[in-house]
Amino acid sequence: MRHRPIPGLSGRGVAAIARLERERFDPGGAARALRTWAWFVRTPGHRLWSEAEGCGVSECCPDPPELRLFLHAVVAVLPPKDARLLRKQLDQLDDMW
Repeated sequence: MRHRPIPGLSGRGVAAIARLERERFDPGGAARALRTWAWFVRTPGHRLWSEAEGCGVSECCPDPPELRLFLHAVVAVLPPKDARLLRKQLDQLDDMW
């Protein structure tokens, strides 16, 4: 099954993420985490997030610290130009949090 990469990344960036996902996470996890984070911070209910509540499904009730840790790991493996691009996207989303 083919997974959608994070838009705008170079081939080297996509390969670095694929390697990280293959070694430590699941295929497509980085793009899914970015989409989930973007959805979460844009949803007004995100301000009601509580660690004690939620269904446990990350696409429905994500754990913000866990999601950001994962995305931080993704940025760390990227080539510099791709890391800057993803950090910029994350900074814009983080401003909503």
